[in-house]
Amino acid sequence: MALSRGSKGFLFVLFVVVGALVGAWLAFASGDAPADGPAEGEEIVVDVPEGLAASQVAELLEERGVIGSATSFRLAARFDDRASRLRPGTYELAAGMSSDEILEILSTAPEGAEVFRVTIPEGLTVDETLRRLADAGPHSVEDYQRALSAVALPQWVPVDDLPEEAVDFEGLLFPDTYDFRVNDDPQQIIAALVSQTETMLDDITPPEGYDRYDVLTVASLIERETRVVEEQPVVASVIYNRLARPMRLQIDATVQYARGEHTNRVLFEDLAIQSLWNTYETDGLPPTPISNAGRSAISAAADPDQTDFLFYVVADLETGEHAFATTNSEHNANVAEYRRLVDEAEAAADG
Repeated sequence: MALSRGSKGFLFVLFVVVGALVGAWLAFASGDAPADGPAEGEEIVVDVPEGLAASQVAELLEERGVIGSATSFRLAARFDDRASRLRPGTYELAAGMSSDEILEILSTAPEGAEVFRVTIPEGLTVDETLRRLADAGPHSVEDYQRALSAVALPQWVPVDDLPEEAVDFEGLLFPDTYDFRVNDDPQQIIAALVSQTETMLDDITPPEGYDRYDVLTVASLIERETRVVEEQPVVASVIYNRLARPMRLQIDATVQYARGEHTNRVLFEDLAIQSLWNTYETDGLPPTPISNAGRSAISAAADPDQTDFLFYVVADLETGEHAFATTNSEHNANVAEYRRLVDEAEAAADG
């Protein structure tokens, strides 16, 4: 017997609904580990920021390698009221967890759990970052230092090539605002900061001839050299142009790092400091980043402007903007103008 047009429409809708329910159940009940990601069952620490919707959490879980398909998780969450109760925090998950297990963990954090908020600014060293964490929460600097030895470095960090005096995690503790539970242990907290750096680098493609660690190192130089976001890609171009020549980078921020303190001015005698990080004395990039770089600096290091500039110097003492030059004579003129501005400012201060 032939079906009426209305009956056919009803069956089509029924098949769609049943198909969606079956898909949701499969995503709900089974694990979904990525084929080319972490091994099933491998522990993965995930920091879930406040205010993320279930769909955004799905993307985060896929990026971190907990699940293989954000779509499957979103489908399961659509039919589960726990998806509206997902809580921010740092969680220990595992590759291949089912959507049911993940939803249970993310939705049942203790109601009213005591948390502490910490803001890590851009441009800090590891030591400065640990002090920020200690000042904001229940753990000491020593607790975090011990945690550093327990957290695994990302596989793309060239551990075997780092000098003995290097700070392994320099540049890896991502600057951001975090909410942690007071009962999160220091290792979880450090792992969350490193995880954010990995997530940021997963979204970039290094320039030809460079790897992710190089990009992070260049970004750290940019972060310390300029506070003007709009000119960060230009500073990046200067760094890559000098590396291509090759010319020594001669970046003042590396001298400050080698000296162990940041000041407004670098003295002439500082330029001769014997250190692998002093780019006045050594060729190429320093062996590690010199600070933690933020999103804009990392983006600039991955996608620099295309320029012929080889030099820059501060042109505005208030804003920190720079004057850029392609020739030594142009740069010398810019330096002379900078010195005039400094002399005027010092005279006004003595006033």
